[in-house]
Amino acid sequence: MNVLVIEYEKGMVQKIKDILSEIDDSIRVVGVTGDMFAAAEWLTKNSIPDLILANEEMMAEMNYKDVKAVVTFSTKTAEYNFAAFRYKTIRQILNSLPGTEEKLLSFDQFANSKALTAGPFKERFLVKQGQRLLSIPVGQIAYFFSQERFIFFKTFDNQKFLLEYRIEQLENLLSPTMFFRVNRSFIISLPTVKEIHAYFGNRLKLYLSPSTDKEVIVSRKRVNDFKEWLDK
Repeated sequence: MNVLVIEYEKGMVQKIKDILSEIDDSIRVVGVTGDMFAAAEWLTKNSIPDLILANEEMMAEMNYKDVKAVVTFSTKTAEYNFAAFRYKTIRQILNSLPGTEEKLLSFDQFANSKALTAGPFKERFLVKQGQRLLSIPVGQIAYFFSQERFIFFKTFDNQKFLLEYRIEQLENLLSPTMFFRVNRSFIISLPTVKEIHAYFGNRLKLYLSPSTDKEVIVSRKRVNDFKEWLDK
């Protein structure tokens, strides 16, 4: 998904980028403009993005005639607060969605993953192994990870299975007492952690069992929460 951000405050722009990255690391901010005039010029020189994020005051100045992107806006009121249309993701998280192609969800809700929990946590996952269907209890799962834009999990006996979920979806379907998302690519269970080492940049490096093909680093902003999770 390509996104154009119309916002003059640099701090807010960075916050938007951080939140979009948390939602889905495939989202690309392809342009940032400080006002609607600059946005209009940008749109004449570039392809129409999938999503436009703009301040409500700026929205009033916008000509929608030739813009086919989903346009969302923000205000300082509680009713609207940087909303995003992410219906494919949200449809699988929330139970109360209408049968429409789009759904409004506040960025604050997305930023606070606990607010997105839709009912009981997953107890098992249905997966394919060759021609067989298997129902794997979550207690047998060591960790979930992304690899080449696909999501997999490994069991403690080192079996690997493909899932039709995104990492952010799994984060809200799994019990937070059992699983923790350490970075954009990994959600781990506690028993899979065998060693924890200090890593540069105030981060942590994890050694898991079964082992992984790439390093598992706890991102800087998740380190404190990770330590609290370990200490519960």
